[in-house]
This record gives sequence, C-alpha cells and structure tokens, in this order.
Amino acid sequence: MSFVNGKNVQVKVTGKEEGSSDYQVNGVQEFDFKSKAGYINTKMNGEELKMYHDGDETLAVAGEESTKVQGEEKKYVAALINNAMELQQNPIRYYQKYDKNLLNEFDVTEKDKEYVLTFNGDKDKKQKIVAGDAKAYYKITNQGSDTAVDLDQIKGKEFSLVVTIDKETKQIKKVEKKQSYSVKVDGKTENSKSKQTYTYTYNQLDNVTKPKVEAKSAVASKDSSTETPSKEKQAAYAKEAGQYVDALIQATVYQNTDQFVAKHPNQQDKKQVKEKGEFQKSSFVEFFETNFKGALSSLSSNITDEQLNEVSSAFLKALSSTKYKIKDAAYSDEDDAYVVQVEIQGFNDASVLAEVMTPLAEKYQAGELSNEQLVNELINGVAKRYREPVELLPAKTVPVHVVRNGEQDYEVLMQDEYLLTFAQQS
Repeated sequence: MSFVNGKNVQVKVTGKEEGSSDYQVNGVQEFDFKSKAGYINTKMNGEELKMYHDGDETLAVAGEESTKVQGEEKKYVAALINNAMELQQNPIRYYQKYDKNLLNEFDVTEKDKEYVLTFNGDKDKKQKIVAGDAKAYYKITNQGSDTAVDLDQIKGKEFSLVVTIDKETKQIKKVEKKQSYSVKVDGKTENSKSKQTYTYTYNQLDNVTKPKVEAKSAVASKDSSTETPSKEKQAAYAKEAGQYVDALIQATVYQNTDQFVAKHPNQQDKKQVKEKGEFQKSSFVEFFETNFKGALSSLSSNITDEQLNEVSSAFLKALSSTKYKIKDAAYSDEDDAYVVQVEIQGFNDASVLAEVMTPLAEKYQAGELSNEQLVNELINGVAKRYREPVELLPAKTVPVHVVRNGEQDYEVLMQDEYLLTFAQQS
C-alpha cells in the first residue's frame, strides 16, 4: 500500500507523558515539505511553547518571551522540528529506520472509507523501535547538556502504532502511538510512558505560522535588575565558567574524567561530577563515530563498530598532541552569557583527511575501487594517518559561551566553539 504526501500538513496533537514528571500534551504542528519550514505549538499542563525553523530563521516563544535563537539552542530547535517533520511526512517510513521490514508487519482492517493498519511486530522489534527512537530523541535534547543520560542503557518496553489511511486520497488521516522505556539519567533509572494521537489536514496552509519576535531589549527590560548578578558575583561566576570549560575540554578532547573532576568548579559532589564527566567523555566519541559513519553512509551500510572504534581511537590519539590554555573569562551583557577565551594549538583535520582521501578518490573515479573497497581503504588510511604525528598550527584564541544553570553548575552553549579549533576544518 502506498501513501500520498501533501505539499504541506497541519497536525493536531493530543497526548500524555508519564515519567520523571507527568503532563498532558496538546498542540499543533505545521510543515511545508517543499520549503522545509516547520512550526510546533505545544501546550504542556497549560504552559505554551512555540518553535519555528526554516532555512533562514529559528525562533522560539516561551510564555511572554520570544527570541531569535542562536548557537546550541538554534541547533536544538532546528533538530526537534526537522525530526518532527520527518515523522509527520510519513510515520511508517520514519519508524522503518529501526525496523526495515516494518511495512510488512501490519494487520490491515478495511472499513467503509478507510484502512486501519495496526503494527503486529514481535516483542523484540517493538523494544528495538522504542529504544532507537528514544536514543535519537536524547541525542537531540541532551546535546551539550551536563545531564548524564546513558544512551547505551535505554531499554525499550512497549510500543503500539495504529495508522488510519483515507481510501480515496491514500493519505494518512490519523496516527495513534503508545510507547514506554527506561533510561538512566545521572545514574538513576527513570521510566517513561507516553501516548500521542496525531490528526492530519493536508494542503490547507498558505504559509507555515511564524511567531512574532520582540526585540531582546524590550523583553529583558521587564525585570533586568533582578536577573543580572552584581559585578562581584559576575567575576566569581566568570572564574567558575573558566574552570568548567577547562574541565569540559579535559573530558571531551583528552578523554580524562579524573581531570574533569579535578578542574570542575563543583568540588562538593564529586560522584555526580564524575558521572557527568563520563557522559561528556562517551558522548564526544559517540558523536564523532555517528558523524563519521553518516558521512560514508551513501557509499556503504556495512561499516562495523570495530572500524568506527579504530577511527575514533586514532582521532583521539591525534587530539592528544594538541595544546590549550584558558586565557580569560568575563560576563557579556550582549550575549547574556559568560565568555571564556581559550588559546588553542590544534591541527588541520581537513588537510590530514585530504592526504588520505585525494588519492583514493582518484582511484575510485577511475573505476579501480568499488564502494565497499573505497570505504574500507578510507577507514584504514584515516586511522593510520591519525596515529602518525600531526603538525600543530599556530595558537588561536577563540571565545566559548557558557551559561550558569545553578550553583556551580554550568553549560557550554556550543562545544564546536572550541572543538573546531582543536581539529580545524580549513
């Protein structure tokens, strides 16, 4: 059975979430599949959040405050909307990412004007789908966060999917989904249970809704006197922000959680700090391996975990020769964040990769290598080159933006601000 996608869609969302906190969910999602514009309006227990993303702008409205978002928050909003757009364009194709045979695993009931498809996959497949979907969600929502979510410990439990198709138009009219899973957050197991109903209306939008954005100064002026810390506190917090960036670089670039603990501004709860350091350490490697595999996915789907581990460990070997120094840290009124200046001596990653890729690309274009041979030789060559000495570039000072999340608790808005100077791409 084939499905017809509209040019645009408006989706009514209702549901319920049960977990670390319980809430009712109601809202509307709008997507234009040609322009790739998306809008999400979600109400959770009465609290309203609006998000918008297209090729030019990314906007967020929470309560009375509306902003054009930048940096890590922009990546977060864009990823959420793009993921939701992929789901709503074709929910069945979306879940096929986790079960390639999913299209053949539905019971079909025929009614007067519609078909009702009910997923009948076995327990193992249901758990695999839920775990994969939850893992993808946490990769989006937890990127750059200090909250330690153990992605390898997500356990899928229940999953049900019922899709109603209009007989005449072949378009999806409604999707009903239920799922549950467990996940370890900061070392503690949390259980999550949710159900959502999506109802679809196609090709009725002139334009995707775009929230109005107030000037930042107008929003901030409502209570700026109570939100901006004193000069003395700013100086103390700036020092802690510098300590945090120092610690984070140790956990990510140098994979050293002991130094993350030693340099972290919070010296009272070392157990929790170490758990966060372990999360940053493993996430850094996982993001590298995911991006590396994704870059080669068009050539091969048979890249093994052993090959990814070989490349990532070699990449870490190259990073281990780099150098850095925390130069300064200060509060920025303009950015509403603490800006830490980091002096870094990195290496030209693009040049290193080109040494390996250029001759292989020539052989591939000449027909001397198949896709699989190209990928295998590329992986072996890159791993070998990373393990050889890399030339350090002249020192470069870059700003790293940090926000304060609580007492001695900080977060880097975008880790690429320093990572892309350790391994430079041009």
